[in-house]
Amino acid sequence: MKRETSAITYTSVAHFANDGNLLIFPILINYYTALHVDFIILGFGAMIYNLISGLISPFLGRFADRLNRDGFLIFLGIAVQGAALTLFAFAFLDIKDVNVIVIAGTAVFGLGQSVYHPIGGSVLSSAFRGKSSGILLGVNSSVGSVGRSVVPLIFAALLPLFGITSSLFIIALYEIAASLLVLGGLSAFRRGRNSDRKQAKKEMRETAKTVPIIYLLMIVIFVRSIFSTGLYTFMPYYFNSILNNSNLVTEVISLAFLAPVVGQILFGYLTSAWGGKTVVTITSMFAVIAMIFLMLTTNFYLMAILLTLFAFFVFSIFPILIEYVKELTPESVSASSNSLVWGLGNTIGGAVGIGLFALLYRVLHVSLADSMWVLILIGVVSVVIIPILPRRVIISET
Repeated sequence: MKRETSAITYTSVAHFANDGNLLIFPILINYYTALHVDFIILGFGAMIYNLISGLISPFLGRFADRLNRDGFLIFLGIAVQGAALTLFAFAFLDIKDVNVIVIAGTAVFGLGQSVYHPIGGSVLSSAFRGKSSGILLGVNSSVGSVGRSVVPLIFAALLPLFGITSSLFIIALYEIAASLLVLGGLSAFRRGRNSDRKQAKKEMRETAKTVPIIYLLMIVIFVRSIFSTGLYTFMPYYFNSILNNSNLVTEVISLAFLAPVVGQILFGYLTSAWGGKTVVTITSMFAVIAMIFLMLTTNFYLMAILLTLFAFFVFSIFPILIEYVKELTPESVSASSNSLVWGLGNTIGGAVGIGLFALLYRVLHVSLADSMWVLILIGVVSVVIIPILPRRVIISET
């Protein structure tokens, strides 16, 4: 199979499997609550998997740049997530140790989630080097969005047939099978290396110049993720507080999160055409606006529409960031740069958002709605600080 075709095909399989898991734990929060698992434990668990993912990601990115075995690393990441889902299932079998199992499951899940986004992005940037990859990144990301919606729907469909434990086991087996398929498809893939010493030195100088820019982008995405991840993690819980129907909430959330299937392709294209700063501004601003209006209504249909708009703008971030980082850094450090922006920025920011929400709601006893308004205010701040970002800066590899 042609290098480019192989890269887009198998990273898309991996993205589907990886993002298919993102809403599983937020949905499980309602079911664990029914087992009388303390909300603090559930909030801490959600924070743990984001913290672990974000903290490991930069080290993994540097390791990936040196190892140059991206297919093997992506395989490990997806397989480990399958193991985490197995732990989530065991929590329903061992009620006595449910708290310990939930925390252990989230820790393992965070380890698995640290891999795909920075390394998958590097595979695609390498495979389509010198070409405008925004649309292709968008296509890849849209497949991930399909997974993010379809896997929870499959989970909801399996529940009445097999029960919650067996349903989680089935999805775990699927994840492991998907990881093996990715391993077979990308095992031979290698990113290009520069053998010319003069070119390598030039690239090191260019990389040093881009480090402050990457950190600025990381800061903006960090603040944005406090807002977005903190809200979407507890969105099923918020909807259930109004609808009081866990299965309906699962279906609504899953359908709403289909919106980025289109958004990823659109914003991937726009990032190539307009540059990352412009598209980060647009998506951040409209995500905040959608959430403000969602909080001002209790009408079910309006809430569903506004949640769909929120998902459309928030979950289209992957192709935007990967294309933006590609504009700013040479390929030889793409995984390291992606992992800083995605891992420390997007993922650790998300962990802070989850922790802040849990602190406000359960420790300080701020109301559910007011806790969400605090995160929305942080979303406003994330829009205000976007002007610190640079406009498009193309790093030459020749």
